[in-house]
Amino acid sequence: MEEYYCDIPLTNAKVLCMGPITGREAATAGADFCTGFGTYLYLADASDLRSDIEVIARVVSEEAAEKLRAALTGKFMPKAQRAPAAVKA
Repeated sequence: MEEYYCDIPLTNAKVLCMGPITGREAATAGADFCTGFGTYLYLADASDLRSDIEVIARVVSEEAAEKLRAALTGKFMPKAQRAPAAVKA
């Protein structure tokens, strides 16, 4: 899921990132859901994206990563490529 990596500056000091993290980062993040495998949403220091991070969430699938990346970056899929919406009866 590395193709879903993104980073968005929030302030001069903090960046919101989505991407894989290392086992060491998972261990120091202090979140019980971090294993170091998969894709995560996390806050990082803008001057050093791999310093201590604050993990916010684990992204559970490629589809979720794609949707989250699109929402964070404003790069949504063209309507023609989206799955049709469910019809309400």
